[in-house]
Amino acid sequence: MTGRQARRLAGVALIVVGAVLALSPHAVADALDRPARTTSQLINLRASWGGTLAGLGGFVAWLPGLRPWWRAAVGLLAWVMAGVGAARLLGFALDGAPDGRQWVWITAEVVLAVGGAIALARRRR
Repeated sequence: MTGRQARRLAGVALIVVGAVLALSPHAVADALDRPARTTSQLINLRASWGGTLAGLGGFVAWLPGLRPWWRAAVGLLAWVMAGVGAARLLGFALDGAPDGRQWVWITAEVVLAVGGAIALARRRR
């Protein structure tokens, strides 16, 4: 197995673990002794823990190399925001009734993920 294949496998494993955490907010809340009583708390648990881990997994699987540094930094930001945003949207669908702050967060996450993807695409050309 090459280094790139091992990195992709590790990234996929992180994505799977992140998805499990995003689907299990009560287990995360119990493990971390965090509140999980309101819709907003459940959505935040999904996004903060499962989404972040899934985004990091996507970054690890995608990462072509650490150089140039700007590409790695922008890629990290874009992938993590995509993971967090995807988990937050999962929370919207499963937990329902997101409050105003949740809409602000998802807007920021989408803007950062899309902005990062556009920046990477433009620099590649």
